[in-house]
Amino acid sequence: MTLAWTEPAFNGGADIRGYFVDHRTVKGGVVGKWHEMNHKALTTTSYKAENLKENVFYQFQVRAMNMAGVSKASHPSSAIECKEWTITVPGAPVGLHALEVRDTSAVVLWEPPAFSGRTAVNGYYLDLKLASAGEGGWKAAHEKANKGKYMKVTGLKAGASYVFRVRAQNLAGVGKSSAALGPILSQTRPGTNEIYVDVDDDGVISMLFECSEMKEGSEFVWSKNYKTMSDTSRLTVVTEGSKSRAIFNSPSLEDLGTFSCVVTNTEGFSSSYTLTEEALKRLLDISHDHKFPVIPFKSEMAMDLLEKGCVRFWTQVEKCSSACSVEYVFNDAIITDNKKYTVNFDKSTGIIEMFMDSLEVTDEGTFTFNLVDGKAKGTTSLVLIGDEFRELQKKSEFERAEWVRKQGPHFVEYLGFTVTEECNVLLKCKIGNVKPETEITWSKDKIEIAEDDEDAVKIERQDGHLIFNIGKISKADAGIYDVVLRDERGKDKSNFNLTDAGYQAVMNELFRVIATSSSEIKIVSTEHGIILSSSVTYYNDELRVGWLHKDSKIAASERVKSGVTGEELWLKINEPTEKDKGKYTMDIFDGKDGVKRVFDLSGKAWEEAFEEFQRLKAAAIAERNRARVVGGLPDVVAIQEGKSLNLTGNVWGEPVPEVSWTKNDKELLSDERYQLKFEHGKFASITISSVTTADSGKYALLVKNKYGKEAGEFTVSVYNQEEEEKKG
Repeated sequence: MTLAWTEPAFNGGADIRGYFVDHRTVKGGVVGKWHEMNHKALTTTSYKAENLKENVFYQFQVRAMNMAGVSKASHPSSAIECKEWTITVPGAPVGLHALEVRDTSAVVLWEPPAFSGRTAVNGYYLDLKLASAGEGGWKAAHEKANKGKYMKVTGLKAGASYVFRVRAQNLAGVGKSSAALGPILSQTRPGTNEIYVDVDDDGVISMLFECSEMKEGSEFVWSKNYKTMSDTSRLTVVTEGSKSRAIFNSPSLEDLGTFSCVVTNTEGFSSSYTLTEEALKRLLDISHDHKFPVIPFKSEMAMDLLEKGCVRFWTQVEKCSSACSVEYVFNDAIITDNKKYTVNFDKSTGIIEMFMDSLEVTDEGTFTFNLVDGKAKGTTSLVLIGDEFRELQKKSEFERAEWVRKQGPHFVEYLGFTVTEECNVLLKCKIGNVKPETEITWSKDKIEIAEDDEDAVKIERQDGHLIFNIGKISKADAGIYDVVLRDERGKDKSNFNLTDAGYQAVMNELFRVIATSSSEIKIVSTEHGIILSSSVTYYNDELRVGWLHKDSKIAASERVKSGVTGEELWLKINEPTEKDKGKYTMDIFDGKDGVKRVFDLSGKAWEEAFEEFQRLKAAAIAERNRARVVGGLPDVVAIQEGKSLNLTGNVWGEPVPEVSWTKNDKELLSDERYQLKFEHGKFASITISSVTTADSGKYALLVKNKYGKEAGEFTVSVYNQEEEEKKG
């Protein structure tokens, strides 16, 4: 038979260390003598009684033992017949007790039931309820069966008291509940500590637990997964006073699980730590770092090219002690501070430097800084080989040459070009370290520009810059321009190739400035049609300008033409029709994608422009076709009395105008005295056969048609010869 019991309510001031079980027979109401069943104290609260006789009744009693001795026996159990149990489901779990009680959690442990039923127990269910609740207050702590014989219950309410019970399960079903455990007060006792993990400087991983409530006889008892550890090869436990350390001898996946520590002879001080695979990996990484510490670098080794072509290799460590040392290495050879190498280690900033005056062909290879700081080490390297090395060597040589060049008169900025807003092209450079006696020479196509040359007026010097003002560029300006600076300290030369690609680059920039300066398209109506136009700062004959209508290129014709007048780019649409409505785009080449100006000739814009065109066209037609006197008549006619006056006026008009004559604002009619004629629709004549002084006066030839009228006025003065002679 399997027996189970609960711990005594009082432990006598010291933890229970074991139990002794006694038995006796019962026959016909007569009891036998007590016999001890185990000579070695049991550490659990259950025991399998063997070597009993079948169908015999037995009674059992239990005695507890602590450091002070063995207690009195418990009350004898009822008489139990020793025969096979035929119930299919397991019996009730026994030995319920709680560890690691905190404000919101507790770990409940138990022993298997005395009887497992027809099949082995394969799981447990833990229930709980508030101590103050009735039987209806029980609720499950989990859904799936728990395989182990312990469970951590979370989500408890701090300060509340709880009761727990456990049920066992096998293939046949779930058995009866255990005796209730509790009430357990959900409260973290003052002075409670938790197990924490430590990795010391030597990389040793251990778990530590401290208890400030130790009493005489108290011990630290470590277990794994709440079972006494039989394999002591995995952990070494070292206890000093109120601290206990469980040291992992060789941490590995074998050590995964929950480690707990209970302090005996106290009010239940205990804690646990679960070592997961992720936590183990992290601890092993830390252990490795502690065993083999590495000096951390803020940045890996880098190289800078300095003035004069000097080379600086450098790095920076995050932290180091005053004892930190550096070994400088090139291709496995240790470098010392000498003429070729200058080294420096600023321990206050952690910056390590090595300087070289220049990179030579023999400097191809690997540069390394080896650091030692106590037992910590650090290494950083930079490999300079192949194309990368040759490129750096060229740069070093170039920087050296640049430094030498700048010791005399030199170009800070070499000869280049710029295009002003006024579209003037300037060749421009910036000079430095010049003296008043420094000679400056310009030349074009290797021909020096003398002071009396025509191009000399284009040369300027202002604010440390030399300028050659080409102005409005043309193909005649193409060529190679050179500037030379020279004095006793040396010379420097700069040139600009204003041919081929160089010329095109300047033109492209010119085109960009012109295109950017273009105004938005404006519209003007004339008697002939509609003109779209945009003004630019300057126009160059090489500038490409295209016009599009509804995003299609416009082909030139007699009716639609594009062109340039001065700085005005225009598109003329003669005799516009409805087909000419829509979006117009002027595309000006700017050296890249082009600048576009858009005008939508539709809606109100079209209506107003077309209406104005029609008005101007009608006015022009009227002006061209109106009646007018175009010539033939003098302003004044002086004629002797008795002479014949014959005047003819040239007339124009479409349709042919009506013609009439007046004298002193009175209409003249053709008669014997005044012969008035209008011939071929062009010639109107007046003839007076023999004039008298009465014919003197103000005459007018009047012409008129539907487009207008006009008067050709003249004055006739008739004089008497004799009277004139007397006056004379």
